[in-house]
Amino acid sequence: MLSEWMKVMLEEIARKQAEAEQARAELARRLAEQAPPPVPRPE
Repeated sequence: MLSEWMKVMLEEIARKQAEAEQARAELARRLAEQAPPPVPRPE
């Protein structure tokens, strides 16, 4: 009984971690799109 509950909890944790990683990747992509292109410096 406990092992079944433990399995469910671990699956839930793994799912939430995956969702958080997906959200971070999406946020990073959006920030990269909003950032102006780097200005080329004269050398």
